[in-house]
Amino acid sequence: MKRVFICSLLLVMSFATAEARKPWDHRRDPNPSFGEEPAEGTPDADIIRAVNGRKRLNFVEGSGMVVTKVLPDDTSGLKHQKFFVRLTNGVEIQAVYNLDMCPRVPVQVGDTVAIGGMFLWLGKHGMLHWLHHDPKGNRPAGYVELDGKFYCKDWR
Repeated sequence: MKRVFICSLLLVMSFATAEARKPWDHRRDPNPSFGEEPAEGTPDADIIRAVNGRKRLNFVEGSGMVVTKVLPDDTSGLKHQKFFVRLTNGVEIQAVYNLDMCPRVPVQVGDTVAIGGMFLWLGKHGMLHWLHHDPKGNRPAGYVELDGKFYCKDWR
């Protein structure tokens, strides 16, 4: 009886191990690699490093990012404008811009922007937030730059 139990347990364990190795199984690596370190001089290198590190940074900035999707405004709580940008390495991250503190940025799909703000890792993708001044002065003023115009940098 004990031998049957051990054999059954080994069989179940080997099946579970084989299942865990399936390349299409999302449980295999919940945080896949996003690529190599950015080349020196890459305009969004600091943001790429933040994405690769999956760590919160109070302030990071970069340029040369292309808007890939504009989402409807988030109107629950403080009003936020949301859009996705593609980094120069092809990875997409979300930008969240507070409309209660700053004027709307007229971004459209295909626009190239520069952004400075807080970086957060959300488990599936990165997010840039605090794209405006910090009323408490705890971090540098965030911003979105589009066509040479800065939105909300040091806005008061």
